[in-house]
Amino acid sequence: MTRDDLLLECRKGVKYCLGVASLWWLPRLAREWIKQVDRVVCVSKRQAEIVADQIPELKDKIKVIYNPTLPEILNIEPRKEPDDTPTFLYVGGDSYVKGFHILLRALKEIGKQGVKAKFILTNFYSRRSLKVLKALNVKYENLEIDVKGRVKYEELLNLHREAWGLVFPSIWEEPLPYAIIQSALMGTIPIAMNVGGVPEILSKTPAEEFLIKDFSPISLAKKLQVLTMLGKAEIMKIGSALSRRVRKLNNSSKIATLMLE
Repeated sequence: MTRDDLLLECRKGVKYCLGVASLWWLPRLAREWIKQVDRVVCVSKRQAEIVADQIPELKDKIKVIYNPTLPEILNIEPRKEPDDTPTFLYVGGDSYVKGFHILLRALKEIGKQGVKAKFILTNFYSRRSLKVLKALNVKYENLEIDVKGRVKYEELLNLHREAWGLVFPSIWEEPLPYAIIQSALMGTIPIAMNVGGVPEILSKTPAEEFLIKDFSPISLAKKLQVLTMLGKAEIMKIGSALSRRVRKLNNSSKIATLMLE
């Protein structure tokens, strides 16, 4: 367990902080257990790097096999109908590790610059967060902030159809973020932090240029502005290339073969 892990848990509250501190011994015990395995399957190259770095003894036992995507998602044909106004989807709620604090500061920056854009936010938001979002919506006439809250899966797919991009400012080391996979399959361009398994998904696609190399809200605002300057035809072209790339990564027959080796 690292210092960063402790800090992230402590941000959730005192009980989380005390709980994780009392279990300091568990990762060490788990480490000894894991050393006994014959094979370690990681769902991304980044996850494999982290495991090998933490437990070097496992380096030669690691195999990277991407998580198979559910057929009902993988088989969806992306039907993009981008809104006339540059529209961005954010699905992380007001979670700190999902980068909500970064999104807020980026919204302020976009607002100050007078960039016309619409932001659709799903998931849970506290009263305090809703108050802040409402204030931003009132202050900047060029911004439209629509908080949908929790939505059903079918509605989320419809939101992807009109969205130009997915805002993904997560600071969490997710090995293979599902939100990014889903966004790519739907042809929605992710504007995401260069962390975890995100670069693996977006590499070798035109969407790679929208990766953010730092955790700066200013950098996020700049990427958002760049995307607003593209035409709808270009948005659909990039989204289509991205969708093809992710479908290759999620080749079910290839994944099944690797699992049986």
